[in-house]
This record gives sequence, structure tokens and C-alpha cells, in this order.
Amino acid sequence: MGETAGTEVLVIGAGPSGLFAAIELARRGVRARVVEREPGPHMQARATTVQPGTLEILATAGVLDRMLAGSEHLRFARIFDADLRLVGEMAFAGVGCTWEFQCSLPQCDTEQLLADRLAELGGTVERGVEAVSLKQRDDSVLVGLERADGTTETVEASWVIGAGGAHSVTRESMAETLVGSTYPGTSLVASGTVTCGLPRDGNALIASPEGYVLLIPLPGERWLTFIGDLDEDETERLARDDDAGLVAAALGRRVGQGIRMDEVAWASPFRMHRRLVPQLADGRLFLLGDAGHLSSPFGGEGLNSGLHDGFNLGWKLALELRGRARPGLLDSFASERLAADRHVLEVSDRLHKLAYRAVEATRTGIAPAPPTPDQVAAMLQSRSMLDISYAGSPIVGEYPGGTQAAAATPAPGDRYPDRAALTGTGHHLLLFGMTEDTGIERLRRRWEGLVEVSQATGDAGRAGLAGPGLVLVRPDGHIGFRAPAGPAGVAALDAHLDSYLIPA
Repeated sequence: MGETAGTEVLVIGAGPSGLFAAIELARRGVRARVVEREPGPHMQARATTVQPGTLEILATAGVLDRMLAGSEHLRFARIFDADLRLVGEMAFAGVGCTWEFQCSLPQCDTEQLLADRLAELGGTVERGVEAVSLKQRDDSVLVGLERADGTTETVEASWVIGAGGAHSVTRESMAETLVGSTYPGTSLVASGTVTCGLPRDGNALIASPEGYVLLIPLPGERWLTFIGDLDEDETERLARDDDAGLVAAALGRRVGQGIRMDEVAWASPFRMHRRLVPQLADGRLFLLGDAGHLSSPFGGEGLNSGLHDGFNLGWKLALELRGRARPGLLDSFASERLAADRHVLEVSDRLHKLAYRAVEATRTGIAPAPPTPDQVAAMLQSRSMLDISYAGSPIVGEYPGGTQAAAATPAPGDRYPDRAALTGTGHHLLLFGMTEDTGIERLRRRWEGLVEVSQATGDAGRAGLAGPGLVLVRPDGHIGFRAPAGPAGVAALDAHLDSYLIPA
């Protein structure tokens, strides 16, 4: 068994979250080693929905154009009864994002476009390589790797990113468990061709007394189909029936007519979970995606939250490796993303319960009270992943604290609404109605290479300012600091940056 030294970052798992973390590191000059135990890419649909808030971060990473070109654009979420009569409709228009729709693309295709982007940045994926053991030392992690041919290797990595899915060797080495619950019942997911008259500009939840059917359009006139909850007879048939026969029978039981599954490319039974680890980091180990959290697919947010995990970690770990980060910066990954992932689970749980209430309404004939416009707007923000906030994080602040300006939105920690228009990989200091004779030039020199200073031409209100002032936007597009115009605000920003970064 040989030992390889000098690997700065080892990423375990080439799913969406692992690939995206590697992309974010590569954009900043850090070449991570990515290993994946599967010998080749899978061809399964799995998670398909990419939310508007995730499209924003894909834009900054140079992946968006390919995502838009290859996917179906879903502008509505609709509910139908068993006779395919429209019961309710939610439109993404007006959600407050450049891309006011969800993208629907099989997970295997999403992984391929991410792998292509990583290759453009000089990275590769080593397939057929499984991480079988991890041992932390003071300044590194020893990782035992095993190849499909039985050969082994020990890698010494400065940092390890565990993105190996629900059965994570990284999580096991941290002695962490996915805490939470499993929803009752077994459901069935299948992808293939479907004959139906449903519009393809949105997903369709069909509620019937026998259970639900969720149809999501996929490229190439295909559909992803969720069917649940399976009864005892249907569950028993899973072991003996072919996929096409089982899916057709389960579909027919819930929808009397108007929908027919013509061809099944892939099908699998599954259980839905609501689980989260207590800690996403331990020393030199980090957890991303399903390794750290599992949510109901009704929210369509599991894959997305994994990408946001990688987006948050990438810039912080790169600064650590460049020697420009104080200890608090990397520590903030776990606290920020744990709170955000907890919020994602809450949103997915609410959508899960809404779907089951629709099924229950068909059984009882009692329709639930319709949501208010404010409730609809809040739910759209949440399911679009546009309300993720790191407020309260130790690397987020404002000057002066506790003023009326603190109530203005977006607030420090919130997503900056125009983040997709910002380019580069560093912090952005946006000056609204300010001249540079208030200490800005000194600040610019001190934080050269980390902070790009520019005059903002837009509405200061979109940045949460009541008048002239400054707004610091972090590399992940969240507001890190804000202050009114004046030397005191500039000095406060300088102190804030010095709390987690090392100046030039």
C-alpha cells in the first residue's frame, strides 16, 4: 500500500454537491482530487428539479447556459383531482429572480454538465475508487482508497469533503448520524414516456382517494413520475413484477383515465426522510448534500441544498488554503449551512404535508382553507430557495448595529438580489452614492485581491439601504456587511473584514 502526500483537498463522491464544491475550488485555483466509487456515470433521473435560487449560483460558476439549454422550464406547480380537473395553481412569475422558473433535468445530466465544467477548469473524476477509511491527524487526514481491481492506496489530504450520499464513510468517521424521521409508507419513482394531456410548463400533483401521483416533465417528452403511498399488495408486487407492469397498475389505480405510462426507463421504490446531522464539520472533515441531510422530494430541494453547501464551503476553504482566512471563516461553514439546511427540511416538510392534505381532501370531501396571498408569496420564496439567510452568523454584520436601518430588507446575511450580475470570485464592495474620499482608497489597498470596490448604479433600497452607504457582498452572493456613508462606516467595515480575513 503506497502513501501519497500533498493532496490539499480530497472530495469523496462525484454527485452534484461534490462536483460543485470541486468547481468552486477550481475557480479559485485549488485543484481538488475527486474520487467516486461507481465505475461509470449512472443513467437515472433521481433528483431533477433545480430551483431559481440555485440557477443564480450556477450562473456565477459558468454552468447556467448549459442548464437552461438542456432542461425543461417549469413555471407552474399545479394540483389536479383524479379526473384531471385543475384544483389549484401556483406560478413562479414575480418571485423576484432573473429566472422565474424551475429547471427540470435528470440528475445524471446535471452531473455530466458539472463534470464537463470541472474538466474545463482542469479537474477530473477518478471513478471506481472507494474511500474505505478515514483517520484524522493534527494537520491532515489519512484516507484509505480501494480501486475496483482490488489495489489500495493511502492518501494524505489537508482537507476532506464528504459528498458520498446517504451512506457516507466520512459521516461514519465523524461518528455522526442522520437524526430525524422517516415518513410512513413506501412510494415508487419512475422515469419514461407518458401519454397525457397535462401541460408541460409545470409539475402536476394528482390527488385521489387511493393516493397521489406527481408528474414532472423531463426533456425529450419524458416524465418523472412519483406514485404513493403503495398499499400492502403493491408493496408485495415490487419483488415479483416488472417495472412497467407495476407502474402502470399503480398509476391506473390512482388516476382513472387520461394518463398512461407507455415506457419505463427506470423505476425504484423508496422511502421519504426528514433527517439532518447535528454537525456538518469536524476538524478537517466536511459533509455536503445527502451525506448531511435528507428531505422529502415534494420540496424538490435536496439536490439544490447540496449545491448551496458546496457554494458556501468552496470560497472559504480556498481562502484558508491561500493563507488569507482567520479561523472563524472556515468555522462559519457548519453553523451557516446547518441553519440553512434545517430551513430546507422545514420547507420540504410543509410541502410534503400540503400534498398529503390534498389526498386527504379527496377522501373526506372537505377542502382545506386556501392560503392567503402573503402565504403563497412566502412559500414561493422558500421553495425557490431565494430566502436562504445567514443572518446571525459571526461573519455577518452592520454599522451602526441596532438602528432602524437594521429592519430594512435585504438584511445582512440575506441573498443580495442582484448577485448573479457580479463577476469574479472575491468579495464585492458596492458604494451607493458615496465618494472615495472617506477612507475607501486605503481600504481598497489593504484588501487588494480579496475585495473588489465599485460604484453601484442601482437602487440602494435593493441592497437594504435607506440612503447613501456601502454594502459588502460575499463571494457566495450574500450580504456580509452594510453601513451608511461616512468614515465611521468604512472603519467598521475594515474591522469586520479583519475579523475573518488576513489583509495583504
